[in-house]
Amino acid sequence: MSIKFSLVIPTYNEKANLLELYGKLVSVLDSLSFDYEIIIVDDDSPDMTWRIAEDLAKQDKRVKVIRRTQQRGLASAVISGWASSQGEILGVIDADLQHPPEILSDMLRRIFYDNEVDIVIASRYVAGGRVLNQNCWQVIKSRLAILLGRLLIPRIFELVKDPLSGYFILRREIIEVKQLSPIGYKMLLEVLAKCSYKNILEIPFIFTQRKRGRSKASWVQYSLSLLHFVKLRLLGNAWQC
Repeated sequence: MSIKFSLVIPTYNEKANLLELYGKLVSVLDSLSFDYEIIIVDDDSPDMTWRIAEDLAKQDKRVKVIRRTQQRGLASAVISGWASSQGEILGVIDADLQHPPEILSDMLRRIFYDNEVDIVIASRYVAGGRVLNQNCWQVIKSRLAILLGRLLIPRIFELVKDPLSGYFILRREIIEVKQLSPIGYKMLLEVLAKCSYKNILEIPFIFTQRKRGRSKASWVQYSLSLLHFVKLRLLGNAWQC
């Protein structure tokens, strides 16, 4: 039986990166024996990223585009993309080229050929993974988020080395009966807290700084992550894994 993979790319002002990312993804995915689709969910980017996405969709029927004019937010964009997808395996990758498409083949093989694995995460914090060239403020924000996460929802941070990763794949069946309502942009955290799954694998990767465009990781986004931590703590969902 053929299994399909649906990869969601949330975008906002990623005009400078989208074509390069698409080329790299197609190169990786075409080398595998899997059916796939790429779903670009754009939040009505002022730089007209959606227009480039629509041009790609005209050239490649495996590309779908959702242009959202009333909503904003990475996590909700992922939910919108998954809701319109057809794959049994779902995934998400950032559009800024900080997530290397090259490791996607290894991630897919791990989940396609091992029925006991439900989630595969590209991790910065397992052996072999690391973060390059972070400035002082980025380091402070990242360490603060991890510290608060360990204090508020320790079960998740004990289970996974990098629960704040934005690059992961999973089986559709583990989210189908769940109501996911993340705050901010940490979609994986919501999945880990609310869904039922067997095994998780973390694949190391090197997280690099973006070459083009502006980072979306502002203090506002980190504040939203804190609210998400608090929400999960209050609901008690972080211990239902």
